[in-house]
Amino acid sequence: MKNIKLLVSVFKAECETVGDWIVPVSAGAALYDKDDRTVELRDDSGITISKKNPNYCELTVQYWAWKNLECDVCGIMHRRRYFDFDENKIYGCRDHSKHLPRPYRIFDEPSESVLKRINADYGTVSRLTDEYQIIAAVRENIYRSVESYYNKNDRREFDDMALVREIIAEKYPEYAAAADKYLTGTYAYFCNMFIMEKSLFDSYSEWLFRILAEYEQRKPKEYFYPREQGKIAERLFGIYMTYVIDRTDISCAEIPRIHFAKIDGATPKNLSFNKMLYHLFPPGSLRRGLLR
Repeated sequence: MKNIKLLVSVFKAECETVGDWIVPVSAGAALYDKDDRTVELRDDSGITISKKNPNYCELTVQYWAWKNLECDVCGIMHRRRYFDFDENKIYGCRDHSKHLPRPYRIFDEPSESVLKRINADYGTVSRLTDEYQIIAAVRENIYRSVESYYNKNDRREFDDMALVREIIAEKYPEYAAAADKYLTGTYAYFCNMFIMEKSLFDSYSEWLFRILAEYEQRKPKEYFYPREQGKIAERLFGIYMTYVIDRTDISCAEIPRIHFAKIDGATPKNLSFNKMLYHLFPPGSLRRGLLR
């Protein structure tokens, strides 16, 4: 039986384990007060960067899994975002004959009935990971370049994407073309969500965290902002996926996300949990792109 671990990045104790394969991990646990309740797994055990959670977000859980977890397949989800495992909505990354499904749907919370509706069961995930070595969240057309979108919404007084390009050109020049293609394109991968064979999970993590370490070292500290490395990692994941699709024969697919509207914790700017806006400005639509 394949050992699958889909880790749910949670804050303290806010999530139930589903079987033994959808497993919550308390993120940033090294920063908690000693009396705070946590789930069984915490990202501050073993080899860890848990204290960097305010900047690295869910990446502290990914780092913990890379360094400390043994399994066959590993994935990252969030307390407010799961994958939609509806097998009718699978998009093969290289199958240009099909249209991308809508990037996500909105439900209230991950109840038992909702998990059944989205096929969140071991058998479905096992079949998908038999067929695909990497499963990503569906990319979304944002109707402007990935780089300009980042610059509009997240850049402060420093050219972050120029630094990312510089580091890739120096450390991983084989990814330079993928970086240019992805950052100038209009389809964005959001949320740092994916499922991979553990060997690929580990090699991707090594690539990602080496780049982020260089980024953190080179960027002047006075220009850092909250959740920065998490946002940079979203762009790096898109670069990685572009490279995988264009330059390798790794089998990969994309599936939609589920957003849970009634779980607290969304930032005020994040409109992706608003049901009315979801219907008026569907994700991936031109109207949504204009709203951005």
